[in-house]
Amino acid sequence: MSSITNCPSCQTQFIVTDEQLHQHKGKVRCGNCLTVFDAIQQIVQADIDLTTVEDTTAISDDSTEPQTDDAQLYEIESPLPGNEAITHDTEAYQETISLVSNEKLSAQPSHGTQPSIFDDLAGKSKLNAKKLNKNPRTWLLLLLAFILLLVAVTQSTYFLRSEIAIYYPNLKPYLIQACKQLGCSINLPKKIELIVIDDSDIQEDAEHTGLMRLSSTIINQAGFNQVYPNLELTLTDIDDKPKLRRVFKPNEYLAANTNIANGIAAGEEVKVKLAITTQGESVAGYRVFVTY
Repeated sequence: MSSITNCPSCQTQFIVTDEQLHQHKGKVRCGNCLTVFDAIQQIVQADIDLTTVEDTTAISDDSTEPQTDDAQLYEIESPLPGNEAITHDTEAYQETISLVSNEKLSAQPSHGTQPSIFDDLAGKSKLNAKKLNKNPRTWLLLLLAFILLLVAVTQSTYFLRSEIAIYYPNLKPYLIQACKQLGCSINLPKKIELIVIDDSDIQEDAEHTGLMRLSSTIINQAGFNQVYPNLELTLTDIDDKPKLRRVFKPNEYLAANTNIANGIAAGEEVKVKLAITTQGESVAGYRVFVTY
């Protein structure tokens, strides 16, 4: 079936077939002014016998001419004046695509005025800020969350002040100043598992009956100062049953000039020498421990 289409630029009318219209989605180029247009949208009604026109404008079947798959459009010879053939080969189709693309691009806003995604984000941020400003409840919730966080940090610092002073010694002076205001103190750690006894020995005094002399070494294996431990000594009989037990505090086994408040330093070794009376009990062995 054939139809008549009209060039929107020069108003020239041409005959087109359904096959030609659907071959490139209706895109054709005018043979008169070379304008590319959509032939389907420009279909017009004319009071002529298309069958007669088609017969006079039929494609030649000359076998000497090369046959191609390209669509050929022929002009209406009569009664439509000013007709020229429309060609629609592969090159014209590529040009059609280019022209259509250019038309779409020209329909878009210029680069200087084209909105960007950043403008959209900025606009949304402004809207969110306005909503936040107009909602005092949101600010109240944020303020409450900040206060709760501050209280939690303060409380944790208070109860863990001694541990913080151990692992962050640079903060210790500030913690001490804060404790002066709060009435608390920074205590030295008591990691008894990091304090060991080495090279201990007990001997009976040859000059005094019932007098035992203990010698030992206390070592702080921690990387920080610790509280001086207590020294527990147990004397046992021949069956290893405890007979006498005594706990010595740091001021009892340390030298008189020792600053006990500073604690035993990291890696420090303290020599201990004690004299113990057996009070008439027969002893055969001993056990010594460090405790807090």
